[in-house]
Formats: sequence, C-alpha cells, structure tokens
Amino acid sequence: MNTQTKSAFSSLVAILLSCTMLTNAIANDAPAAAGDKPKAAAASGPSDDDLSKALLNKINKGSGDIVIRTGDLPAGNPPAQAKPEAKPKVAKAAPPAKPVEKEPIEVIQWSYMDGPGGPENWGNISKDNLACMKGKSQSPININVDRAVKAEMTPLEFLYRPSPLSIVDNGYTVMVNYGEGSNLIAEGRQYRLVQFHFHKPSEEAINGDRTDMVVHLVHQHHEGDILEVSVLMTTKPPASTRKYWWGREELKGNSLIQTLWNHVPLVKGKVETPGVMIDVNQLLPANRGYFTYMGSLSTPPCTENVLRYVMKTPIYVTEEQVKNFDRIYPMNARPLQPKGDRLVKESTGN
Repeated sequence: MNTQTKSAFSSLVAILLSCTMLTNAIANDAPAAAGDKPKAAAASGPSDDDLSKALLNKINKGSGDIVIRTGDLPAGNPPAQAKPEAKPKVAKAAPPAKPVEKEPIEVIQWSYMDGPGGPENWGNISKDNLACMKGKSQSPININVDRAVKAEMTPLEFLYRPSPLSIVDNGYTVMVNYGEGSNLIAEGRQYRLVQFHFHKPSEEAINGDRTDMVVHLVHQHHEGDILEVSVLMTTKPPASTRKYWWGREELKGNSLIQTLWNHVPLVKGKVETPGVMIDVNQLLPANRGYFTYMGSLSTPPCTENVLRYVMKTPIYVTEEQVKNFDRIYPMNARPLQPKGDRLVKESTGN
C-alpha cells in the first residue's frame, strides 16, 4: 500500500474513532428513563488504542475488511462480576429474662411461748385472729368468787354415753374427738359434745389460783353456738378422803386419763382409733355446781360469744398423770384476759 493510501486509511480510522467516542459520550450523558431502576455499571471493554491498532493491522494485511471482530482485539480482563449483595444479619433474639425469684414468706405459727407467735401477737399473725387482740370478752379470766352473782340456776344436764376412742396430738394439746349421741342441756338448749382437750396449767383461775390442769369439753348447738365446760384437775387429795389409824386411804388416779395417755399417738397430727371404748362421764365431778360467763375460744381465732361454764369442784388426778402430760406440753395455757364489765354468775345448788 502506497503512502497516499495509508494516509487516507489513517484519516478514516480517526473519523471512526471520533464517532465511537462521541457515541459513548452521548450514551454516558443520557439521563435514565423515568422509572428505570439503576443498573450495575457495565464491565470495562477494550480501550481506543486497542481499536486503532486492530484496525491498522487489518489495513496492513490488505484484506479489505475493516470490520473489527472480537478475535482481532487483544485479550483483556474478563468483565467483573457483581458481587452478590451481603444478606443482612438477623439479630438473634435475646433469651427471655429469668423471673426474679421471690423470697418465700415466712409463715408464723401461733404458740404459747413469748415471741412473734406468742399470745400477745396472736392478733397480728392473721386478720382472722383480730378478736384475740381487739375482743372485749376474751377467755380465760380470773373468777373472783366474792364478786360473782349467786343465783338459782338450772343444773347442767349431762346426757353423755360411751364412745369409741379417737385421739390426736394436734401440736397444741391432746384432743379426743367424741362420737355422736352425747349431749348437754343448758338453759333449756341442747348442745352436742364434739370434742375435749387439755391445758396445763388450768386456763381459768379461781381467786387468782390456777389448778394443775383443766379439761375443756367443747359443745355446739345445731345453730352453731358454742358452749364450753371447764373441769379443773388437781393433784391435791379431796377432803372426803377417809383416814385410818394406819394412814389415809390410797387414792387412785383417774382411769380415763390413764387410758388416754396410754394411747397418745407417737406422731403429731395422726389420729389414732385403737378400738377402745371410753366414757367421758369419768371426767365430771360429783358436785355439779358451776360458774358461768360469756367469753371466747381461748385459742386463735379467739371467737367470742362462747357460753362458758367452769365447774366449781376439781377432779383428782395423780402427780404422775400430770407429769406425763407435762412431758408432751409443759405449758399450753393462755394468759388471763381482762374481765371488764362482764357478769359472772355462781350457781347456788349442786
């Protein structure tokens, strides 16, 4: 190819390159159509120098073909591939917070000893026991014989019959649940004997003196009213004991008390039914004279409006029988409560 021809082709190449560059510039400057989403940048192609060299090479070969194919271009870097978008990290849910453990609330049990559960605090242990603290007719009381009103009152009529023994140590006393069919007639009303239990020393006092023990016979009317009979127990020999030239006759202990002590359960709260028959009449004094007043239960909840009778004459028990109970409950008597303006009556008959 002569010099003039090469010059013409060079001019043609320059024109082609200019057109290519102008086209690229227009394409790059064209605004994106409305609504089009941005696309990833195109991979970089061959440079202008590469295109000129490839075109001149074609011309020098004299092939007459000035179309530049992919195979005529030098090998370049492969188009860069767009990296996949990193997936957003999902935040792990925090483990649920452990519930705050509350300290167990200490339950205070009432007792006869000084302290948080003692008699002076019975009313603070539970709202059910408010009568123990705020009641106006609480039991037990001291009975001043000189201040009692002597009155001719209907004798108590004890209609007791034998019952199978059912005995329990309930944690506060030894208690006997009595069978149905035993009743007491007081002031024309009939009360059923429900249970009886023991206190040491006696809860009631006569002229300021408490006896060795007392048994409380608990009765209930069919309308719900409660009546309690207190039978005092003493180790002092009765005045009626016969004397002989060789000495006083031997006194025997109360046979029913001995039977009960023989069958006290080994486990507190467990009811024993040993198949033994007992007769509560053995706990009654021969003299049926009494004092009476309106009082309360002497243990929580200290319910008031309890009709109370206190037998004037104690029954005799031996010192050994008292000691046996003392080994279980050395002291289970509530302190004396204010009498206030309550009336105490004393029966004049037997």
